[in-house]
Amino acid sequence: HKRHKYLFLWGLCDGSSDLKGPQEERDPQLRLVDGGSRCAGRVEIIHQHSWGTVCDDSWDLNDAHVVCRQLGCGVAFNALLYAQFGEGSGPIWLTKLACTGKEDYLWNCPALGLGKNNCEHYYDAGVICSGFVHLVGGHGPCSGRVEVNSGEGWIPVSDGNFTLATAQVICAELGCGKAASVLGNLPFRENSEQIWAEEFQCEGQEPGLWFCPRVLCPAGSCPHRGAVQVVCSGYTDVRLMKNGSSQCEGQVEIKTSGGWRTLCASHWNMASANVVCHQLGCGVAISTPKGEYFVEGGDEIWRDRFHCSGSESFLWNCPVSALGVPACAHGNTASVVCSENQTQLLPQCNDSWSDPEGSAASEGHTANCSDSRQLRLVDGGSHCTGRVEILQQGSWGSICDDSWDLSDAHVVCRQLGCGVALEATISAHFGEGSGPIWLDEVNCTGEEAYMWQCPSQHWGQHNCSHKNDAGVICSEFLALRLVSKDQKCSGWLEIFYNNTWGSVCHSPMEPMTLSMICRQLGCGDIGTLDFLIPPREGSRPHWVDGIHCREIDTSLWQCPSDPWKHQSCSAKEEAHITCTGDLLGDPSPAFLGHCQLNWDLKDALVVCRQMGCGVAIDDMYFAQFGEGSGPVWLSWLQCTGEEDHVWKCPSQGWGQQNCPHILDAGVICSGRVCGPCSGRVEVNSGGGWTPVSDGNFTLPTAQVICAELGCGKAASFLLDLPLREASEQVWAEEFQCKGWEPGLWFCPRVPCPADSCHHRGAVQVVCSEYTEVRLMKNGSSQCEGQVEMKTSGGWRTLCASHWNMANANVVCRQLGCGVAISIPKGAYFVEGGDEIWRDRFHCSGSESFLWNCPVTALGVPACAHGNTASVVCSGNQTELLPQCNDSSSDPAGSAASEGHITNCSDSRQLRLVDGGSHCAGRVEILQQGSWGSICDDSWDLNDAHVVCRQLGCGVALEATISAHFGEGSGPIWLDEVNCTGEEAHVWQCPSQGWGQHNCRHKADAGVICSEFLALRLVSKDQECAGWLEVFYNNTWGSVCHSPMEAVTLSVICRQLGCGDTETLNSSVPLREGSRPRWVDEIQCRKTDTSLWQCPSDPWKQRSCSAKEEAYIMCSGNRPKSCPGTVPCTDKEKLLLRGGDSECSGRVEVWHKGTWGTVCDDSWSLAEAEVVCQQLGCGSALDAPGEAAFGPGNGSIWLDEVYTLGQSDCKHEEDAGVRCSGERTTTPPVPGIFSLPGILCMILGALLFLVLIILGTQLLRWRAQRQALSTFEDAVDGVLYQEIDYPINPEKESLLNSPVATSSGYDDVEELPVPEIPSSFGMKEKNFFPEEGGGARCSQKGKWITISPVVLHYYHGKDGFGHINDQFSFTTRF
Repeated sequence: HKRHKYLFLWGLCDGSSDLKGPQEERDPQLRLVDGGSRCAGRVEIIHQHSWGTVCDDSWDLNDAHVVCRQLGCGVAFNALLYAQFGEGSGPIWLTKLACTGKEDYLWNCPALGLGKNNCEHYYDAGVICSGFVHLVGGHGPCSGRVEVNSGEGWIPVSDGNFTLATAQVICAELGCGKAASVLGNLPFRENSEQIWAEEFQCEGQEPGLWFCPRVLCPAGSCPHRGAVQVVCSGYTDVRLMKNGSSQCEGQVEIKTSGGWRTLCASHWNMASANVVCHQLGCGVAISTPKGEYFVEGGDEIWRDRFHCSGSESFLWNCPVSALGVPACAHGNTASVVCSENQTQLLPQCNDSWSDPEGSAASEGHTANCSDSRQLRLVDGGSHCTGRVEILQQGSWGSICDDSWDLSDAHVVCRQLGCGVALEATISAHFGEGSGPIWLDEVNCTGEEAYMWQCPSQHWGQHNCSHKNDAGVICSEFLALRLVSKDQKCSGWLEIFYNNTWGSVCHSPMEPMTLSMICRQLGCGDIGTLDFLIPPREGSRPHWVDGIHCREIDTSLWQCPSDPWKHQSCSAKEEAHITCTGDLLGDPSPAFLGHCQLNWDLKDALVVCRQMGCGVAIDDMYFAQFGEGSGPVWLSWLQCTGEEDHVWKCPSQGWGQQNCPHILDAGVICSGRVCGPCSGRVEVNSGGGWTPVSDGNFTLPTAQVICAELGCGKAASFLLDLPLREASEQVWAEEFQCKGWEPGLWFCPRVPCPADSCHHRGAVQVVCSEYTEVRLMKNGSSQCEGQVEMKTSGGWRTLCASHWNMANANVVCRQLGCGVAISIPKGAYFVEGGDEIWRDRFHCSGSESFLWNCPVTALGVPACAHGNTASVVCSGNQTELLPQCNDSSSDPAGSAASEGHITNCSDSRQLRLVDGGSHCAGRVEILQQGSWGSICDDSWDLNDAHVVCRQLGCGVALEATISAHFGEGSGPIWLDEVNCTGEEAHVWQCPSQGWGQHNCRHKADAGVICSEFLALRLVSKDQECAGWLEVFYNNTWGSVCHSPMEAVTLSVICRQLGCGDTETLNSSVPLREGSRPRWVDEIQCRKTDTSLWQCPSDPWKQRSCSAKEEAYIMCSGNRPKSCPGTVPCTDKEKLLLRGGDSECSGRVEVWHKGTWGTVCDDSWSLAEAEVVCQQLGCGSALDAPGEAAFGPGNGSIWLDEVYTLGQSDCKHEEDAGVRCSGERTTTPPVPGIFSLPGILCMILGALLFLVLIILGTQLLRWRAQRQALSTFEDAVDGVLYQEIDYPINPEKESLLNSPVATSSGYDDVEELPVPEIPSSFGMKEKNFFPEEGGGARCSQKGKWITISPVVLHYYHGKDGFGHINDQFSFTTRF
């Protein structure tokens, strides 16, 4: 994309003089096209009678906000570049727009001028707006509460004067067809919730709600009873076709998004026919002849069944079902003959009239007469089950259950088109109604057409209360659930049909069907089929197969399928589904044993709070988690939502109801938030997770993934990563997302040739919770001001601590505001905002977005009042930073000096790799497009200081050499680097020049900076359980456990590679010894990808007491390969348990990461002797068997003392040992060179030898003078060796001999020397900070020789900071 420098004057009319704003506010001078709705697409404006596009040069969210506001589409979600909605045609009218975001019209923004550009359509700008209206809280985007966007957020619309015409406009705008129903008097989410202060007065033909006339409510408060809900239908039109034309008689056809569809005559009746005639203005229905107007050659006949009462205004207001409906017989199409007299009305129905058998109206037992009364079933979760209510004299009322039986219930079910009655319920089974009780002592024969034609005590005559309200469960009643022991949104899919729960078959179960199921269950929007689950045991009906949901369907019951059958498939084909809302949880009794009557979210909230499971996501009905057993204790709960215990809510009392277990209530709570926001991209194939390759993977695809996971924006994506296995299957499609799709599933895809995608490896995406940045000054967003970042919690002000020019340049470039000029601290601070955000950004200055920079928050202290980060940008969008000069130094005191980042541009980049942190690792430089390393010749702390400061990582702790962090690849860019320590960039230091060296990668240089952090769990025998420690300030220290919520624990375990779930273990005894307790109050957020990003209290040497040190157990816990330190000694792999001392007890052996016992078969004193000798416990006294010291547990590792792991014994045969002595252990030598200890040993040895010599001389002085003379000559010949003389090979062999290591000094304790972590791929080496730039220790043995005694001391290094000291004495005579 070519970028050129232009000069333009702000405020002049060059960009707008030829393009006049519309005279009317909503004149269509601007539009969005090819985005699927009027609020998303490519930006086009009309000028000189031609539609043209806008170039994306400098296109940003401020420009997009103006477009969205002008079109009445809410606020901008995204400003899209590179023709992501397709390339336009015609002129490119505008470029270099510089809107502030407050303009009323796009052409009021400064720009280069009409048509003055060299842009191509490849760079057409696009916008995704929030839209002005949406529906929330329903089963999908086409049903729910009406909310409109105020520009600051979504606000509910009240039901005051809300009309069907307004609902029609909303449904059409959302692409959801026609309005099926409007419900008012719904509760708001919060009592104090703000309500939209206008009434909409749509006429029905407007293109969107924004264009409807509005009336401002008096005093900004609209009279209302509550919120309003709209349910849209995919059906948009109906007609009667005869001889190819639409008339008032003919074949019934209904229009959907797929075109015109012919309806089946099955279940078509006069009630539905009257609705059609009334809707078409054709009078009333006279007859419904089947197939009379059928025309060959059309599409498959539509099977959807409409269950009209006859009083509906539109056919799509009637309930619809299609699940289990069989295919329509050839030619059996629904037809209607209307009266055509638009003023004709149906005759008034007579309560005592019965439908004459054989009449045209008899099908369905619906009489062809008019009746203002209506019938419904409520509070049963379906139109075919619930409390019976009748609309009479304008009021809905119930029926008393006196004499209520199946004959009465049959009439209700048949009248509603719900089949036959399965149960006639009494005693307010579906809850107590309100209003009148219309009928009592109903006594139907079962053949009546209407409920009110049955004999009764007359309207309103009764002696009942609402506790006696009658109800019905019809055969067409359907319910849905997932059956699982411990999952809320994953399990075997079951349907309640024909009064029995049965399974569902998985063929074909396309994504739209799975999505419909999950939404209906309140389990998210996406579902997957699990094919790897073993078949279930037991028998049950397999009710239905071949379910195929369509876009117009709003519930599973509307989806076409194969007909109902008792055995629609085999047991192997039962569907097991996992939805995106899958939440773990115990099947606690708190979720069972409560009747669903009157069960709602307030009741569910109490349950979730009481269980410590967050907030309620959904309140579930009809035993969706399986039917319980035993009593049903509570019914008709009326919680306020504030109670501590569910039994404190008002109810009918313990056990005071007759609720069946089919109505057991359930809850889905928010639970613990999991789900990492970084990692390898994998998609579910239905048979498991499959990695996505890096072939043609783009940033828009990464953006869609992050948005779908609720993880903000994509910070980066990495290609060419190794697959877990060389033969691993790769997803056989390439995703071509545009960036605005609601999920990866909805992105366009291209199948790979021969199902094999060209790739170099897997792809990794890292998401960031930060979604937008702005500079605020005087309440508006500009190119200077206080830095604010948007997160899921709203806009946050950044702290000025660690804020530098590199960060500022990223912000200016991201906002299209040129380059950073200065970063004044707190200059734009405004009182009264939220707490200042402490997250620190470590930008290099070359990043495209601020959220691409590394972030830390752990241990960062609270920000001082008013110390907010600010930036002043140049405002010139074409201005570039000057090119950096390698020889330049950052002038002290300049604006850029803070953080030692010069305000200049450099294509080179610096990084540290393979150290597990951006502040430790091998030094690499990006030069000429390639990453390369630095040779370690002359590499010292001064050089390392420059690297650490350049990366914002504090100061250098160590300058590592010899490929300490592994060997790099690619070029070696620099050698003989000789920094003073004050340079701004490492390439400004003197060196041999780019690419000039005589090194190999074995000499790659590295750095450990003071900001380097590491993490570990300390335990003797567990890999993923232990005391949590952080490496900070060059020292390992513990972490305090308060508050350590589930999200924090999950981040820790994932970072350690120990799984996703975890627990704090508070029952572990306190640790001995002292250490820093570095940090407390860690509170990770969902989007934090490592512990270092989690906010906490500041670093302290003593952040808490020893009792508050955190001991963590992760789900991936596994035993170490050794019980103690690595490598293991034979002594450490053997112990005695259950005895009265360390030298008696049951014999246990460490093998395969666990302790196990030895069988007593062939066990004797000979084997016991080996054990005692190995443990240093003297000789064996006894070898008892038969678990003399108690039976062990776990494995029995040895039997017949031959082969590990092969045994036919039980623990009653565990072998034991009694040894002669206490276990001998040598006390640790105090320190490396304990001078008093060494002097004592030397003087003692000298004294002993001198006494021997003197005694010998006294006894033999006279008799053996000659022999004494010979002995003195031998003493004189003793070889003296100087201290510190290097050990030669012969002496090394001596040191390794049994004599040199025989004195039991294996247990000499480790010194408390700082240990640099050896994880993250770094080579294990010692780290000893020394004077003189980090001179390296060499392994040397040291002989201290005093004749006639030679004292040998050998000092060796073992591992990374581990010191192993061995001493032995050798005498020579």
